Amino acid sequence: MNKITTLISVLPVLIKQGRQGFSVKKMPQNDMLMLEKLYQLAEVISSLKAQISLRELMITLMLTLMVMMSAIGVVHSSHLSRQLFAEQSILLDKNDQLQLEWAQLLLEQSAWSSPDRLENIATKQLEMRIPETENIQLVY
Repeated sequence: MNKITTLISVLPVLIKQGRQGFSVKKMPQNDMLMLEKLYQLAEVISSLKAQISLRELMITLMLTLMVMMSAIGVVHSSHLSRQLFAEQSILLDKNDQLQLEWAQLLLEQSAWSSPDRLENIATKQLEMRIPETENIQLVY
C-alpha cells in the first residue's frame, strides 16, 4: 500500500494537462527514476484491475446501496417514533384533564341529586308534603 501512495504522489509531476489532453512532461536524464515509478504504478493499477471483476463491483455497489437505504429507513422510522411519542404524551395529558373533569362532574351530580336536597326543595319551594298512610295505595 505504501508503494501505491508513493507512486500516486509522483504522478502529478510526470503528467501535465495541455490543450490536446494529458501528456508526459519532458524529463532530464536524471529523472529516469520517476519514469520507472510511473511504470510501476501502471503495473499496480493493472494488477488491481485484474483482481477486481465487474460482477464483484456491482454486487458491492448494490449491497452498499441497500445498506444506505436501510440507514435512511431507520432514520425515518426513528423520526416518526419520536413524533408519535410526543403526540401520545399530549393525548395522555388531555386524558388526565378529562378524567379530572369527569370526576368533578360526578361529584357535582351526586351533590345536586342527594335525597335530602330534593326533599328540602319539594317541601319549601313546591310546598309538597309526605302523604298520610291512608292516602297511600300500593299497586301490584
